[in-house]
Amino acid sequence: MQDNHQRRSVDSFFCATFVTALLLTLASTRTAEAASVTVSSTCTLAKAVATVNKAVNQSPCTHSGTFGSSDTVVVPAGTFYIGSSIDITRSVTIHGGGKWASFVYVNDSSLTYAIQAKSPSIVVKMDNLFLGGTNDGLMAGIYVRGAGDTNLSDYNLELSYVVVSGFTSSGIQNASGRILVQNTLIYENRAGFEGGGVQSFVDPGGTGASAVPSFVAKNSAISFNTAYEQGGGVYSEGKLDLRSTLLQDNQATLGAAIYEEATYTVGTGKNSWCNIERDSATSVQSELDDNVASGDGGYSYSIVDSDIPCSFHDSIGSGNSSPYCTATAINCPQ
Repeated sequence: MQDNHQRRSVDSFFCATFVTALLLTLASTRTAEAASVTVSSTCTLAKAVATVNKAVNQSPCTHSGTFGSSDTVVVPAGTFYIGSSIDITRSVTIHGGGKWASFVYVNDSSLTYAIQAKSPSIVVKMDNLFLGGTNDGLMAGIYVRGAGDTNLSDYNLELSYVVVSGFTSSGIQNASGRILVQNTLIYENRAGFEGGGVQSFVDPGGTGASAVPSFVAKNSAISFNTAYEQGGGVYSEGKLDLRSTLLQDNQATLGAAIYEEATYTVGTGKNSWCNIERDSATSVQSELDDNVASGDGGYSYSIVDSDIPCSFHDSIGSGNSSPYCTATAINCPQ
């Protein structure tokens, strides 16, 4: 027969086990809370995003599930249009049916951007869709505001299997945010000044570490972009990490593929901020081909123009205009 001490121990064990299971169940329930809104011919992408922003249906959109921290806007196969700039203020995933199947086009050339991740504290994810501009006006594709974000361990924007094309003020503009793109194509965009494909810069309102912009690309292509001044492919004032990424046929006056200007950024460790490498030991090499800088003679570098060391780790390049890299480049690939 068990004594009282043994019974209390057993009772305590089962009580603790029950409480732990209950807490785990509640945590799982909270994590699983999410709503889904599907874009249609009447429920536009703008209204679907507004439904998530406000956690209330914006007629005629309806949602399934319960609004939480993992809400999703579904863009099915087909062609849909953006007639006004879309501001995202809550964390959301915009999930398409395929980058060559779900097309979202802007049909108003007066917009300054198509989609904005407006709050620095949110995480916006987009996958499997095509985002297209008008090739007219002065419009960015995706604008990210990251200044003031206290959580530096996540990304403000994540793109996966996305195409960004046809924008006239950079495909992506990154104001002190942290961006990760994977298996993504950024092509045929242009900018009047810096960053035809990507413009990553310091937000004037940012301070300290939260002001340092970061752009990471993995297994992606940033090609056929144009900047009339610096950085046809990528213009960066902060951290730049290109892994197994192709930069091809970009054009600019200075730094046709990459222009790194970290002097604008307050911070330490700048000598390790710019890297072009493989994503893994078995991944393809990063490659820079046929980028053309049209500036004056010895000052118009086609592969990289940088005021800090840019390290090319086992990268290759061909067909770029001469000269190729500034003296700060380590292992210039051509």
